[in-house]
Amino acid sequence: MSFLVDGSNLLGHAGKEREAVEAKRRLAQALTGLARSTKKKVTLYFDGNKPDGFGAGLGAVTVVFGGDRSADDKIATRCREGSDSFVVFTSDGALASRIRGRRVDVRPVRELISMLESLPPADNPSSPMSDSWEAYFSDEKNRTQF
Repeated sequence: MSFLVDGSNLLGHAGKEREAVEAKRRLAQALTGLARSTKKKVTLYFDGNKPDGFGAGLGAVTVVFGGDRSADDKIATRCREGSDSFVVFTSDGALASRIRGRRVDVRPVRELISMLESLPPADNPSSPMSDSWEAYFSDEKNRTQF
């Protein structure tokens, strides 16, 4: 079982700017800690085109941009075509209706936000213990590596 995350939906519910590249980076970084602690693969979906210098993956986290399709369409396709079962984190009722019943457990993004907030400091890139993550990703030359 792996996690599929409606990233644009999550950023909106977390009170972050949905189009902000830095907010997207921080979310991808935070999800690496979740993937490590839960031993799950995570695919993070965003609407729109991939920003310059934004990588496709970081550890067990894969980042997918919808391009000319919505992130919801990409998630629904993955649920329909995937052979694995998924936990999909979204609070988008229309998306939840589209994917329910396809080996999918739909959970609200607030649950994922709580999971991220409860990570131990070593697995939480936003914690004070993760200054090395902050320093690494604040350097432009390292941003294209994930």
